[in-house]
Amino acid sequence: MAIITIAVLFGGLIMVENRGKLPDTATPQPVQPNTHPIGGERDEHGCLGPAGYSWCEAKQACIRVWEQYCTAAAPKEVVFACDESKTIAATFFPTDDKFVDLQLSDGRNLTVPHAMSGSGARYAKEDESFVFWNKGDTAFITETEAGKKEETTFANCVLPVQ
Repeated sequence: MAIITIAVLFGGLIMVENRGKLPDTATPQPVQPNTHPIGGERDEHGCLGPAGYSWCEAKQACIRVWEQYCTAAAPKEVVFACDESKTIAATFFPTDDKFVDLQLSDGRNLTVPHAMSGSGARYAKEDESFVFWNKGDTAFITETEAGKKEETTFANCVLPVQ
């Protein structure tokens, strides 16, 4: 009985001494920065794969292949002069010919994927609503709006004689 009395008294003293103090779990803790980015772990090069990044050996960098090309070769930039004072500035990527970047004189900027062609280089949107053709020093663009027939919107485009 004496042991129980001593334990109760000792417990009471501890409670009185800690009255008004918050337990550690109730004390606001500083927010720790997220050490693991949302989307998963990085690969051996530090690229965040779940966010779409992959290692590009040629550039020695993590890139998203739909945002830029993985090629060490310099892109080839040309400007075609077309009928009606229109122009097509085209950027070709010789060692990674999956897309062409186009800057049109009407203010549009497009990246168009490479498509099947019997002759020359053909780049087209999946629905064929926009097609850029290039053969040698010439080019043209055809466009099709829903419910309308195909129309050549940039015609007789040529590279300037150098």
